[in-house]
Amino acid sequence: MTAGEATERERMIAGRTYRSTDPELTEARAATKRVLHEYNNTHPDDEARRLELLRGLLGSVSEHVWIEPPFRCDYGSQITMGEFVFANYDLTILDCAPVTIGDLVLFGPRVTIATASHPVDFRQRTADMFEYAQPVTIGEGAWLGAHVVVGPGVTIGARAVIGAGSIVTRDIPPDVVAVGNPCRVVRDITEQDRQAYLEAFGAAGA
Repeated sequence: MTAGEATERERMIAGRTYRSTDPELTEARAATKRVLHEYNNTHPDDEARRLELLRGLLGSVSEHVWIEPPFRCDYGSQITMGEFVFANYDLTILDCAPVTIGDLVLFGPRVTIATASHPVDFRQRTADMFEYAQPVTIGEGAWLGAHVVVGPGVTIGARAVIGAGSIVTRDIPPDVVAVGNPCRVVRDITEQDRQAYLEAFGAAGA
């Protein structure tokens, strides 16, 4: 690398093509794996230690975040989590680009957020070993069901509900229910949803 030339890490963060085999990036992922190994093997009652590990790993995380082990990510440093985020088992985040998660977001089991991608051209993907990444944003109050996959460059709007098993390859607006592969909006969320819930489960849900 010549003077003034961007490092592979700088290229990755800038959204340019880069090589993940770069020694700096390889060591960064290895360091993250060591932290995650401890996190995923903590005693079930040791909430304080898990929060301490998350604070040292993630770019930003509030005190009121709960991620059920096992949890996996590439670097951690590019993940921002808001208040009262809950993630069920097996959350995987490939944070080669920034991942921004708003307040009150819920993740079902085995959700995957993948910012990383590879060239379609075989030669670039293999001989050149190029890859690239695009940011993902999950808006405040969104709920992603079990086995949802979110691809590079996607924004999911505030309070949106993504049905289990969906593969999200394009932006989803706020306040909608969206499902499928590829994920599509099926309807808006309205006051009728609240009323139907109260009728089904009683006034305690008010």
